[in-house]
Amino acid sequence: MIISYDQTDSTNRVAKEMAAKGSPSGTVVLAASQSAGRGQYGRSFNSPVGGLYFSLLLEPDLPTETLPLITLATGLACRTVLHQTFGLHPLIKWPNDIYLDGKKVAGILCENLFVSHSPDTSAKVIIGVGLNVNNRIEDFASEVQPIITTLFEHLHETVELAPLLTLLTEAITAQVIRLRHDLESLLTEWQQFDFLYHKPVVHRIEAGTLYGVGQGITHHGLYRILDDHGTEHKVIGGQLRLQG
Repeated sequence: MIISYDQTDSTNRVAKEMAAKGSPSGTVVLAASQSAGRGQYGRSFNSPVGGLYFSLLLEPDLPTETLPLITLATGLACRTVLHQTFGLHPLIKWPNDIYLDGKKVAGILCENLFVSHSPDTSAKVIIGVGLNVNNRIEDFASEVQPIITTLFEHLHETVELAPLLTLLTEAITAQVIRLRHDLESLLTEWQQFDFLYHKPVVHRIEAGTLYGVGQGITHHGLYRILDDHGTEHKVIGGQLRLQG
């Protein structure tokens, strides 16, 4: 089931409301634009017309400790679709962005819902994806224009959004299911496309700032950073990006 809007504040918000009302796994909320799209840690996500903005509701039947890896599985799914469909070579910036030629082309926001506290209740997961497709760079706010890109900038032609949505939702669902039985292989595959691997990075949290070199992910999905003193740190959360 696909619920479409010309505009909404956030497809994730709508999807969460629908999940609470009992909408089935596989439900998709789609918007031509968002007025209050959200990225990681509540940051705003620029969502002008021309992009593909959707939230997919799944009930993945995964252990609670595996749920954070859905973001990584979604990134791998998006990367695979862009490569197989358009011949592009995106990379994944941990934990939730897709990059093309060093610029952001997509962002992911996953949110877990527990509608009951009984032990046999599995979580519902909202997987939000914002992909810059047919937008032009000038459609975006001036402060983000230097750091973003779109499929149109690379393909020089417009893309039909409906078939692309189908490819993405099917690929995401398949990769999330893969977490049940093929976790190690999935994470190994993800590592091949790590945008930050062996590059100078900076990690910021409220407690302080860490500088080092990206070393890839652990089997729990944490990111490894080797600092200037040769000490390895495993981080989750915070802001991780290239230095400079």
